[in-house]
This record gives sequence, structure tokens and C-alpha cells, in this order.
Amino acid sequence: MIMMHKVHHPKPATSKVAVPSSETQLLGTKKVSDLVENLSLEGDKIKGTSKYLESYPEFSKDAKGNFLPLYFEEAKGASKGKVKCELKGTGVKTKKPVAVDEKDGLIVFNVHNTDNTIEITQEGKETRTLNLSELELKTQDG
Repeated sequence: MIMMHKVHHPKPATSKVAVPSSETQLLGTKKVSDLVENLSLEGDKIKGTSKYLESYPEFSKDAKGNFLPLYFEEAKGASKGKVKCELKGTGVKTKKPVAVDEKDGLIVFNVHNTDNTIEITQEGKETRTLNLSELELKTQDG
């Protein structure tokens, strides 16, 4: 009699995400420092301040509010759609994952509320959720 054992192979660790340097060039003429200050990632919590922008037309025609840039080294130079992120929570209009740019590994989110989370999926890795509860969102009035 042959016994078959099901072998469980755990998925590798979650996607590696980082805070881009303040001088990193983003969409259009914006740099990371134009969008955020004192940004850090501690475990799965994003901390710092997201500045309020009256407009960010390079992001989208009517875009305004708070923005959050993130960097994924694993996405840079990879196949399109290798790393996908989805912003979830209050005020989120796009209800689907968005691919991280494979050219530079950067993605920018239009954040609406500190109850928003970012869910990261990458083929062959565990899903990771980033918490924005400790991100300060500046308002139009400062």
C-alpha cells in the first residue's frame, strides 16, 4: 500500500515596500517632498504627513487632496502587473487592484481617510495590508 502525504509549501514572505526618498521624481513635476513629509513605514503602519494638494493634474484631471507615494523594488524591471495594490476604505472610487509601474517601481495613491488601507498582492507571496491610521492628512485649510 502506498501512502500519499500532502506536502504544504508555505508562500514566501510578503512584498517588500519602501518609502521613496524625498527627492524622488513622481508624475509630472512633483517630487515625493511635494506630497509628503516625515514619511516612514514601521511594520505595516505608514506614519508621517500627507500634504493637501489643490490639484495634481498629472495624477488625473480633477485630482486633489492627499497623496501617498510608495516604492516596490521587486516591481522595477519586472513584468507588468507583477505587484498590484488596492486602496480600500472610505472615499475610495477605484475598486480594483492597480499595477505598480514596472519602469520605476513607484505607485501614488490619492488617500481619502485614515481608515484607508492598501492591500498588496504579488504572485507567489502572501497578501500584505498596510495601515494608514497613523498617517496625518493635512486639510485644505492647513
